[in-house]
Amino acid sequence: MSRFRPEGDVVVVDLPSGEREMLSQVLSDLRELLIKGGDDTLRRLKPPAHPDSSEAETSYRELVDDDLLRGRLEAIELVELTLSGAELDASGAEAWMQSLNSLRLVLGEQLTLAGVDLVNHKMPDTASAALYEWIGWLLEQLIDAASQAHDL
Repeated sequence: MSRFRPEGDVVVVDLPSGEREMLSQVLSDLRELLIKGGDDTLRRLKPPAHPDSSEAETSYRELVDDDLLRGRLEAIELVELTLSGAELDASGAEAWMQSLNSLRLVLGEQLTLAGVDLVNHKMPDTASAALYEWIGWLLEQLIDAASQAHDL
């Protein structure tokens, strides 16, 4: 059963209660990581824009980091508000996509730091790997539904 379905020009969220609880918890964990900052698992959320110039990179980070953080936190908040079912317009679907993708990137980095080979899809039988795959599955369903509803 799809967790997201297109209805006209909106996407309807339809997550079972256990999945809503799980997503709520991992979003809360992500928010804490983002606010705290400095964690190696956030590396994929901030790839260097100027890898050859530390001065240019520092200037860039000063310009964009606060806005990026604010945008991610606002997206998480919107997802949390719509977990119990909602009709998502294009901006709501985008906030969901951003949050699910951020979760996948952070989980992927956690798995990579633990020695998991994501490139060759050699996933261990762990809760983190299952969570990574489940979030990817949700993201795929959302993209499919949003592309039908919003003509993406």
